[in-house]
Formats: sequence, C-alpha cells, structure tokens
Amino acid sequence: MPRFISERTVILVATAVVAAAIAMATQSTLVAALPQYATATGQPCATCHVNPAGGGTLTARGQAFAAVPTHASNPSAAFAQGDPAPAPAPAPSAPAPAPAAPRAQPPAPTPAPSSPVSVTIAGAVADDSASYVIMIRNTGSQAIENVYVAGSIPAGATFGSATNTPAGSAFYSSDGGSAAWLVDSVPANGSAGPFGYKVARDSAPDLSVAAFAHWQSPDEGTATSPVETPISAVQRLAIDQAINDKLNTSDTNLALWYLQAGTGPRMDDLLRHFNIVWFAAQAGNWGAADFEVGDQVDSTVGRIKARNTRLAPAMDAWMQDSIRPVEDAIKTQDLKQFNAAYDHAVDGCNSCHAGQTSGGVSMKVFKVVRPTTPMFSNLDYKGAP
Repeated sequence: MPRFISERTVILVATAVVAAAIAMATQSTLVAALPQYATATGQPCATCHVNPAGGGTLTARGQAFAAVPTHASNPSAAFAQGDPAPAPAPAPSAPAPAPAAPRAQPPAPTPAPSSPVSVTIAGAVADDSASYVIMIRNTGSQAIENVYVAGSIPAGATFGSATNTPAGSAFYSSDGGSAAWLVDSVPANGSAGPFGYKVARDSAPDLSVAAFAHWQSPDEGTATSPVETPISAVQRLAIDQAINDKLNTSDTNLALWYLQAGTGPRMDDLLRHFNIVWFAAQAGNWGAADFEVGDQVDSTVGRIKARNTRLAPAMDAWMQDSIRPVEDAIKTQDLKQFNAAYDHAVDGCNSCHAGQTSGGVSMKVFKVVRPTTPMFSNLDYKGAP
C-alpha cells in the first residue's frame, strides 16, 4: 500500500488538479489551477498566481487569462489571447543626455536542470467511450516517493472506472475533473504504471487529456505530460492491421520470426512423428497413430509453411498426396493399407528432397526409410490395456 501522504500535500496537489474556475467580482479574482492549464500553456503556477504554489490572488497575467471566456475549454489559445496589452509609448521628450559607459552585466543565470521524471498519457476511442493509460518514468539515480498521479477527465465526459491500478499504488479519487492514484515510489531508472481509466463521452466535444504527477521526496517536484488526443477506432483498427500484417509475413530480420525454429528442426519433428506412428500402428494402437498423423504432422507442416513460405506449395501437395491416404488407412484400422500408404508417404519425402537444395547441396543426401527401432524406449506402443 502507498505510504501516508500528509493532508497538506493532498490539499496542495488536489488544488493543482481541480478542474474548476471560480470567478469573483473584484480584480483580485481567485481561480483554482487545473493540471490541464499548466499542461496546455506550459506555464508554472507562479505565472498566474501570486502564491508560487498556486491558488489565491492572481497576477496581472492570471487576471488576463481568466478574463478570456474560453480559458477553461481552450487554455492554450486563451493564454495567448490573454497577453496584457503593451503599455502606450511615452510622449516625445527632450533628448536624453548621452548614456554613461555601460557597466559590466552580471552573468546570465544557469538554466535549471530538467527533471529526470516524465509523465506520458495515451488513449483510444471505442464507440462512445475512451480509455487512457498513464506511465511515469524516472531516469534519475534516486527513487521518488509519495507520488500523486492524475489524468484529466475531458469537459463534458463522465468518469467510468479505473481500469488498472498497478501494485504499489491505490486509486485515490475521480473528483475534481481528474482520475488520481497515490503511488508508494517510482524506482531509480524505473517506471510505474500503466494507470488506466475509462470515461463515457457524453457531451464532451473533445476527448484530449493530460497527465500530472507530484512527488514529495527526495525533493518535491512536479511533472506534466503534453496534451494528447486519443486515437480513433479507425486509427486503432489500422494499427492492429499493420501489426498483424507484419507478424503474419515471414521475415527473419524480425526477432520474433528469428526465434522460430527453421525447416531443419521441423523436419526432425516429422521424423519423430513418423517413427511413433509406425510402431503405434504395428502394435494396433490406432488412437495414438491418429494423434501423431492427424494432429502432430498437420501442425508441424503448418509451422514449416509459416517459417519458410517457399516450401508451402510442396508441403501442401505432399499432405494431399501422401498424408491423407495414411489418415484414411488409420480410420479403417487396416494395417496392410496403412503400410502401403506409409511407404508412399516416405517416397514422397524422398522425392521432395531430391528437388531441394541447402547451401548449394542437394537434399537427396537424406533418404527416409521405414524405422527399425523405436525412437523411445520408455513408451509402450500398445498403449494402456
């Protein structure tokens, strides 16, 4: 379970993510900062609030932002519109005396180092709902602890459920226009998530969202994500199709394809199946014979075709000409018919090998024959009594 977070911190952070703006009649208007505002405008709380922690009396810049009617629905555009008008140019006056020799300027301040903590959010639309996932990544050398993470709920949408709460965290709230979790820690050079939640679209015109994280130690800090628009159902379908096309096309340059056994190991599998089916049939164990041919040979040939598409036509022809007669003989449980079909299938193996090469060498060097010794000494080919 997450560690206890002080009431002060929860109040402070909750204030930073509450999705509301309270306008007052005086010029010292008070508004509650939204994580969407900080995310969309890229500004710290101190830009709009006298209190650097956010909340309370607004600066002149904050009052200009709050005065824009669309500041809640489109913060970034409102922030740009709310730039205070430049002061009027002063009236011309008598020429000023010549300036004194310039003084040496102090060195420019060193930019603050960027935070090693980043927050990302992604989403997808399905029918009349949208699902989002948040990830926190800590590339620093120290773990961050007592973490508050939240994802915004689009204006007009309704929170549905928290769809994923990782170990070491607890779902906190869906109030204030955000879905929030409390997280024990994010390890150094590690990550936390995904934190998932779902919303119903309802009247939301825009399902774009942002994510926000605040932590207490080793040093208090905050990170926000860019505003992200979830992919549509059509886009998601296109991505799924692209993945399927990639994985269903043999390409040994892909790690997943490279890990698949090549034709050689699969041919060894066929030799094993042919050994077992022969001795099972000779022992009258037709159930085992049917399993080896009808299930094992079929699936092994399918793997060969997937891994080496060039062999697919030859394998299909061999299955039809050689394996189907073996299956028919097993069904009739006729040993004489089985032996003839088996020999025909073996001839088919050798005929195919005669037309194949590997590394410029003819595969005719391999000749398949009837087995004389069971491959496994720990099998009773007669099966259970």
